[in-house]
Amino acid sequence: MVNLFFGIMKHFIQRLTLLCLLVTISGFAQTHTVSGKVVAFKRYALNKVKISAKKANTVVYTDTEGNFTITCNKKDHLVFNAAGFHNQKFKLKGEKELDVNLIAVLEESAYRDVVRFEHLSKEKLQYGLDNFLEDNNNFDQLATIYDVIQFVYPQAKVVDLDTTDSAEPGAFGATGPQIILDSRGVNSINSSLYALLVVDGIVINDISGVHPIEVKTCKVLMGNEAGHWGMRGGNGVVEITTKYQ
Repeated sequence: MVNLFFGIMKHFIQRLTLLCLLVTISGFAQTHTVSGKVVAFKRYALNKVKISAKKANTVVYTDTEGNFTITCNKKDHLVFNAAGFHNQKFKLKGEKELDVNLIAVLEESAYRDVVRFEHLSKEKLQYGLDNFLEDNNNFDQLATIYDVIQFVYPQAKVVDLDTTDSAEPGAFGATGPQIILDSRGVNSINSSLYALLVVDGIVINDISGVHPIEVKTCKVLMGNEAGHWGMRGGNGVVEITTKYQ
């Protein structure tokens, strides 16, 4: 009886060991290495950018040339984070090389963070802002102008007034898709939840005709930043500048 018990236990341990070995081998088989470069304005290497692999739980940083190498899963989610830039997320599909252009936040405080955290020199940042601003985007990779706004300001909510019966009435005769930046309540005289939409300095009601590839910059202004629009900007302002401006 004792021998039978030990025989069963030995068989069980052997099977458990084999199972653990197979799981380990499977884990190794799913991991691979991704290398690439992180830049700004599609030309300037970014230093000390944090790259995180969510599934593999690994973290690396770019070097002074913007290069990185990270070990992760083939279908991992990589997050690129640098002070003064919008975070970018990429869902891998087995890529081994990945070049990334981070988008600078167009605010004075963000510019200071870029230099303070040594991502880019003050001189290169200023030159990029002065001469290569239209390259400060990946908007051409997005499907609609509303995707652009949500990329720049993830909290933005899109409501289509033409298809949503329960939606609040649009401000100033607005129709079609509208943007809610602050869902806490009505903040402006127009008694609407929706943000003011501005394209090349002109207030318009419908921005659906603006294509991402046409966008040079997209800014979301809240609070005091939107003060120059008066009461109309009480719920925030989306300012879009096209490459034709």
